[in-house]
Amino acid sequence: MPFQTDRLTLRAYTEADVDDLLRLWDDPLVQPLVSGEPLRPLGPAYKELLKKDMDDATFGTIITLTETGEFMGNGTVRVREPKNRDASIYIALLPRFWSKGYGTEATKFMVDHAFRWFGLHRVSLGVFGNNERAIAVYERLGFVMEGRKREALWMDNQWVDSLSMGV
Repeated sequence: MPFQTDRLTLRAYTEADVDDLLRLWDDPLVQPLVSGEPLRPLGPAYKELLKKDMDDATFGTIITLTETGEFMGNGTVRVREPKNRDASIYIALLPRFWSKGYGTEATKFMVDHAFRWFGLHRVSLGVFGNNERAIAVYERLGFVMEGRKREALWMDNQWVDSLSMGV
């Protein structure tokens, strides 16, 4: 059963999405924002990691543009601490969908859904300090800074902070 927002469809992952997921995670603009690893081309073997990531999520979704059905990105909610009703969330979109409100729309849906249907007490996330767009989205949705690991990652010839946020 797909979920709808004003402009987006959030649907279940299928095997047919693996190539799109690899294209997303292999994008040189996306990869440094979602991984602390050095920027590198991701080969076919990485598809298995992507499949496992989606299969292991409490709520894993493919995000598409409702109007066209076009693949935009993906997101997950993971309830890692059921006893404490705490989950982590992430979202990644292809660069051509950035700065148009799609990330806010998808993240808002996922957070609201997690609280409503999983009975959570809190939702947490990690974000790199150089990802100002994402930080602004999370703050608009009520996330607050809970921790900062200063100069935690070497990225693009500079040190970058690793941030923890929660709502």
